[in-house]
Amino acid sequence: MDARISLGLVESRICNYQTTSGRTVAVPNATLIRELERVCRIDTEWPGGPNFGQLLDGLSMLRQTLYANESAFLTAVDLHLSRVGDSVTLDALQQILNDAGSEWRIGEIGPGYGLVKRIDDTVQHAAEEVARQGTRPGKLLADAWRHAFSMQRDPSASYRCSVRAVEAAAGPVLTPKDPRPSLGKMIMTLRDGLQKWRFTFTIDSAVDPKHVLLQMMQLLWTNEYSRHVDADPSAPLHVSQEEAESAVVLALTLVNWFTSGAVASV
Repeated sequence: MDARISLGLVESRICNYQTTSGRTVAVPNATLIRELERVCRIDTEWPGGPNFGQLLDGLSMLRQTLYANESAFLTAVDLHLSRVGDSVTLDALQQILNDAGSEWRIGEIGPGYGLVKRIDDTVQHAAEEVARQGTRPGKLLADAWRHAFSMQRDPSASYRCSVRAVEAAAGPVLTPKDPRPSLGKMIMTLRDGLQKWRFTFTIDSAVDPKHVLLQMMQLLWTNEYSRHVDADPSAPLHVSQEEAESAVVLALTLVNWFTSGAVASV
């Protein structure tokens, strides 16, 4: 990433622009400098001060601190991306990320934008398309995506949102009258009456398509072990980052199948 250009995005968002005698001057905003210190968890050692020279010192010290701390630098860019709405700025920064071969790219994070881990473009666009639909499964999947791939990661929260997204998509199809639907009950309904359901995939010489669907749902459900404490003291307490990412991609496929009509009653 070209740090100078990217940091220019951040600096442009923490300055107020004042015009005096036909000249426009960028005046750093002390409140926003302090906000970046808090969010990025950094100490610029800027003592503060209201006059222009002191504010410029604050901006300079912030710049030096961010240049020296890659994680804080990326967090600062991510924060201000969430407040950017113009496509020109977004496109310019995306090109910088592409040219630098960065592991990050710009993605839709809920109602705004942010840095997300770079994965296959097809999967990325599919997830963003589901999120744009504004449905309950889409909103939950967007939350799962944010927790898994953004700068603010929470694998356990991501996995739980992935499960809930599938519940929101599959519930109206498999257990429409259940006032408290759960993926576990949906799996039982499907398993106990496979012949009652139609699936887009019908014939395969090696596997039964409906059993594959059932196994995918079971895989997602049974691997959310963070819901309960295992009696085995060596068992992990939380799902891993890798498990959370895999769960989001699996949930994306299942949500698509259940909301598109690929799975329906006979």
